[in-house]
Amino acid sequence: MRFINVPLDKLVVNPKNDRHGTLGSENDAIAWLFEHEGPKMLVLAQDIAEQGQIYDPPLIRVQKNKNVVFDGNRRVTCLKILAGLIQPPKDYEKKLRPLIEKRKISATQPISCQIETSSTIVDEIVSRRHNGTDKGRGQLQWDTRAKGNHANRVGATNQYPIAEAVENHLIEVGYPHARKVGRSTIYRLINAKKRQKKIGIALNEDGALKFLRDKKSVTDALIKIADDIVDKKLSLKHLLDSKGVEGYMQKLADAGLTSDDTPSAEPTSPQTPLPSAKGPKKPPSRETLIPDTDYEIHWRQSQGKIEQAWKELQWNLKFRRNEIAIPIVFRVLLELSLDFAISKRSSPKNSALSSKAKHVAKLFRDEGKIDNKALGDIERLCGDSKSPREIEALNRVVHSPNFTMAKEDLIALWNSTEKLIVLAITSTPRD
Repeated sequence: MRFINVPLDKLVVNPKNDRHGTLGSENDAIAWLFEHEGPKMLVLAQDIAEQGQIYDPPLIRVQKNKNVVFDGNRRVTCLKILAGLIQPPKDYEKKLRPLIEKRKISATQPISCQIETSSTIVDEIVSRRHNGTDKGRGQLQWDTRAKGNHANRVGATNQYPIAEAVENHLIEVGYPHARKVGRSTIYRLINAKKRQKKIGIALNEDGALKFLRDKKSVTDALIKIADDIVDKKLSLKHLLDSKGVEGYMQKLADAGLTSDDTPSAEPTSPQTPLPSAKGPKKPPSRETLIPDTDYEIHWRQSQGKIEQAWKELQWNLKFRRNEIAIPIVFRVLLELSLDFAISKRSSPKNSALSSKAKHVAKLFRDEGKIDNKALGDIERLCGDSKSPREIEALNRVVHSPNFTMAKEDLIALWNSTEKLIVLAITSTPRD
């Protein structure tokens, strides 16, 4: 195994890549990649532009004095586009052009490559990388537990924190199959706060499990859920929609394992009632942008980043300590949600965020999902009157050295765009 630096313009995207079989030329191979893997190519290009490099060296072999890529063709294609060596495909030019102008990768930038002279060795390497686990010969993909361990180690966001907390509790009480319980299944069942309350659990800020009722009763419920998962009586296929989730929760209720009452787990002693204060009680102060409400969103596999932004805004980012982060992540959530809706429909002529919002709102009006009044409300948010309660304000937070948004303005903008965002995430054309 040897590594060398090869100028980017001396690398050739393989027209005989196993992804597509033999094609006529490098350009044909690139066209195939965008025709069949276009959205993923765009995401890869965005990641390379953001990182300024690739982390996995391409595998090459010299053929007829050319450095032909045998593994890493997608990476090399994106690098060549960002360097201006390849014209972006017409369907993706608008989205790739800003990346090209921003990144400015040199056409002769040296790329670290693994070079092999034997075609047999190349074939064996490619086989192990792309033929799945191959009974252990190939690369083993991380399960949700491994992904959570990695996220915790590097300080990233763990996508299944409540499921990890449940697993840790099961280990603590001596449940023998705790590490066999699928975290993704546990998470699908109890990701909503209302279902957590019925079981009697919540997640503390430090990631530990909090008990909302008698600990033994909660543990009995969690062990029943774990047993059903281990025994294959409960899996993701049973929880694909709200009907399946609520059906299983009803079985737990029928068995006396859940409760709509969630008194504190700590015993309290009788106290003399305090005299009532004058005037109405103030509502509890809102700590996060997205309120503690179950929106019944069933996340799709392609919505990983949208889901992560949503969870950050609903559970992790607090107004009292994340003044700058909240509007930035809010902007990311809004744009990715609109892009998801647009990907299933027609695209707007203008790629500005406010233009996307108006475009998607009009599509929803035409599909009967919102009325003209709701459309008008969204259109009023899309002006540029320097109001802190317009969509453009989210852009100013990013680009202005001084501008910030007050908590009240952020909540008002969320309340105005909430329905649009939820529809963009959950709906399909004419559903």
